[in-house]
Amino acid sequence: MNHPVRTFLAAGIAAVLIAAPSVFAQDEAHLKERERLLTLIKKVDSDPARLEDAIRKGRERIMFCAHCHGEDGNSKRPEIPNLASQNPAYLLEQFDMFADGRRKNFVMQTLAKEFTLEDKINISIYYSHQTVAPNQTIDPLLAEKGKRVFESVCQFCHGESGRGDAGYARLAGQQMDYVVNTLKRYRKNATTTPDPGEIKRTNRRMEQVTQNLSDTDIMSLANYIANLQ
Repeated sequence: MNHPVRTFLAAGIAAVLIAAPSVFAQDEAHLKERERLLTLIKKVDSDPARLEDAIRKGRERIMFCAHCHGEDGNSKRPEIPNLASQNPAYLLEQFDMFADGRRKNFVMQTLAKEFTLEDKINISIYYSHQTVAPNQTIDPLLAEKGKRVFESVCQFCHGESGRGDAGYARLAGQQMDYVVNTLKRYRKNATTTPDPGEIKRTNRRMEQVTQNLSDTDIMSLANYIANLQ
């Protein structure tokens, strides 16, 4: 392991240890909630007829979602996340977070409150069964640097391939602008005291990890992630 990677890894571990009680408590709460959501998804996935019905109904309910995220889950704007192939339990969790205000976006909060639980499950499953379509031009040198950063601070939760598991977000093939904006927001939450009204979302673990990343690190990560399949 080379020196830059050791530095990133040590900084990330130290940051998490410093905030261990609150971070681990949050993780435990999230894991319990994800188990509940994973159970809901598995009930549908385990029944072929029910799964087919969920995908059909999900496709029928994405009229508003498709304006930004695309009918096939590949977003129409670089600052909007791709939903194609996303972990369905993660998508379901995000619906809940928008609905109760833990994530803030007027359109998403409105939709999250209007959709029924069945709608949310069906939409999450529908998008999870779509395929990410690579359409971004990456910088190979930045991507190579991003690979080292990813391996030191991201893959523990998001997996070696960036596909996520156990309710964690899939990162592979994600929009670069979205990744950059999201990581910078987490970093800002960790290193400053932003106006509560400006905070779009919070996550203690992500904030602790990103506080040691430079702008170049973040851009490198975005290039690497965009190139993952």
